Amino acid sequence: MASQDIGDDIRFIRQYLKVIAEKDERLSTGTLVHSRTYVEACAGWLPQTVARYLRHLRQITDCELAMTEAGIRFALSSYAWEA
Repeated sequence: MASQDIGDDIRFIRQYLKVIAEKDERLSTGTLVHSRTYVEACAGWLPQTVARYLRHLRQITDCELAMTEAGIRFALSSYAWEA
């Protein structure tokens, strides 16, 4: 599950960074692309999401270490299985 969660975390981190980077951009009508409230919310969610991402990464690393110590084979990606 942590690997799926990491994918979600990365997607949200990218989105939050994009919104924050576009905070002053405007549409052709002069309206801000993102409301100030949403930009502030993204800025608040970003550190929480990065922390959650790091927890999930640690969880996967700990699991891989335990599997290695137990002699359990595992693939590092869905393309990495050895025949």
